[in-house]
This record gives sequence, structure tokens and C-alpha cells, in this order.
Amino acid sequence: MTLKKTNYLLTGLSLAGFLLLTACGGGDDDGTTGGATDVCETAGEGINIDALMTTNCKYLSNYRLFEDPSNPTANPTDNGTPYDLTTALFTDYTSKYRFVFVPEGKKAQYSTNEVFEFPVGTVITKTFALPADTAFRGRENETLLETRLLIHRESGWTALPYVWNASATIAEFKSAGAFLPVSLVHNGEQQDFTYEVPDTNMCKQCHQFDVAGTSRFMPIGPKARLLNRPYDYPQGSENQLTYWQTAGFLEGLPADLTSIDTIPAYTDADAQLLPTKTDDELMDLAKGYLDINCAHCHRPEGGASNTGLNLEYWRSYNDHKPQHGYCKEPVAYRGSDGLNVDLVPGDAESSILHYRINTTQPRHRMPEIGRALVHEEGVALVASWIDSLPGSCTP
Repeated sequence: MTLKKTNYLLTGLSLAGFLLLTACGGGDDDGTTGGATDVCETAGEGINIDALMTTNCKYLSNYRLFEDPSNPTANPTDNGTPYDLTTALFTDYTSKYRFVFVPEGKKAQYSTNEVFEFPVGTVITKTFALPADTAFRGRENETLLETRLLIHRESGWTALPYVWNASATIAEFKSAGAFLPVSLVHNGEQQDFTYEVPDTNMCKQCHQFDVAGTSRFMPIGPKARLLNRPYDYPQGSENQLTYWQTAGFLEGLPADLTSIDTIPAYTDADAQLLPTKTDDELMDLAKGYLDINCAHCHRPEGGASNTGLNLEYWRSYNDHKPQHGYCKEPVAYRGSDGLNVDLVPGDAESSILHYRINTTQPRHRMPEIGRALVHEEGVALVASWIDSLPGSCTP
């Protein structure tokens, strides 16, 4: 059986035959706004910036972001630049291919703790590809599922999900998202599950922030602490932040990159090394993992601000133990039998934080959206960290 047939579990059906669309989400189902399709279909060289700035085109290829319209994992058009994060948000063991396109002559503004301030005209793409077996990654071993666009238009950031067809030749805009029955092998065990492409409203759940009383939709990943690492560019390895500044689309970067409080890298392969880590190393790794997976909501400006859990990497655990859940009863959650404290130092099994990232039950899992599987290696990291913490919740 071929890779694509294995992952999609198809038997003579087209992708359109098995997509189940959600009932919410904005925009027309044909992928255009106000029926304006001419700008999408305009031929030419380079990025179709007019379409990007004005229209939700039906097909990803309409924007001409990649030299090969059927391959959004390589060869971006114009000044598109690939990037990677030290520790990535978990999404059902998919591989992710990220690119940023900043308009010629414009620059992103560096920020110490927050996502960079990207100029109008910026486009960020993230493509999700499912490996047949997580032990063998790379485009040749994976099936394209979706490509998400974040476009900075004059009106603000716009999120557009594009779903790839079964033959991975066309990605079509689906404002209502999609449910894709898929399968993969992880650690030798096959897992069949339903992968969810978020609708345009679900995107707001993670990307919407309250900044000084104003609601703002913003990217999540491109922060200094997640980008301060080498990347293998065609011309050689170079620190991503230095490359961005030299390429001319980032300004304000500190001269000393070691001064940037950087999240350490944690991959699935690192889980086997957890028993060798010191308590300080576990703290650093776990806080980095919670930052990218949880802190876009669990922060004072995020959607889970009412919970009292604030999990940003830069927030010191020792100085802000209650904000990390230390011996804290949950404010907005009930339902896990026998668990009544967010974080019990020295006891992961009694901690709600550990329980919620270790379940797939929709009413209990965290994050609430974005995954159908348990990230076994992430759970192992958080458990090791909690178990290493000193203290007691006994009165």
C-alpha cells in the first residue's frame, strides 16, 4: 500500500468525499471574499501580493508563494525564508515546515519577550505533513495535510487554513476547517485517529490576545527565545536571528545573542535522556515546553487568563509558584476524579496539569484544540519536572 493510501485510509474515495466540515467559521465556502476571484487568477512572476492583501483565494497556489505549487515545504518565492523553533508546539506528531515572507524594504521589530512586530504585507506559512512512521521523517515519507497562512493585511492579521487533496496536488481554502481520518506509526505502534484542521474562528482561541484593553490577533511562534538557534541554509549554517538581520528584514537585534533568554531544544528523541537531567535542566526544558504549548493562552493577556496559571518561559518559577499551579486549586476546571490541585510538587500523578496533557478526552485535555493524540514525550518531560520539584501541599 502506498504512503498516501496508508495515511488517509482511503478506498477509492476522493478527499472531498470524506471531509466533514464544521458548522462555524467565516467567509464563503468557495474560498473567496465577495466573489473577487480575478486577482487570485492573475498570472505573473513572484508572489501575488495583491491577492494576499485583499482576497481569501480558493487555492493556495493562487498566491504563488512557492516555486512548485504542490510543494509548500521548500523553495519559497522571492525572499521567503524558512525557519524553525527550538521547541515546537505539538500537533499529533506531524512535521512542520515554516516560512516567513517580509515585504522588500520593510523590517520586523525585535521584541525581548513577545512575538516580533511584523509589518503589513508579511505572510507566515506553516505546513503540516504526517509521517507514515515517525522514525522516518522527511517530505518523501510524509503526506501533506494542511497549510495555514497568517497574512498581515491593513486590517490586521488574517488566518487562512488550506487543506490538501488526497494526491497532494492542490490545497483548497476551507474556512470551516476539516476532519481527516489518518494513521501513523509511533514507537512501533500504529495509531488511527482523526486529525482536525481548525476553522477560522478556532484560530482565534490561540492567537487572540488582550493587549492594554485592545483585542489583537497575533502570531505565536516567531519570538527571540524560540528562534535563537542555528539553521542549515543552502549557503551554510547560521543563527536564524543573525540571518534575518543580515537579510534586512529584522531590526533591533541585540549585539550579544547570548543575552537572549533562549528556550532549550527538546525533541521526542530527548525523552530517553530525561533520567540523566539535573533538576535545573528539567526546569528549563519543562518551562520551554509549557511556553510553546500552553502560554499563548495561559498568560494574563491570553484566553485562559482567568485560570490564574501563567506559564511564560521568562516568568520565574521560584518567584511565581502559584502562577505555575503550585498547590493551587483550579479556578476554571472541575472533573478529574481525585485531583484537586494544579501542581503537586514531587507528585505528577496527583497534579491536574499532568493529567490534562495526558488525556485525549475532549472535556479534559489540554490544549483543548490542536491535538487528538497524547504527546508521550512531552508528558514524560512534564512528569519528570513535577516529580523533581521540592515542597509539599500538606497544610
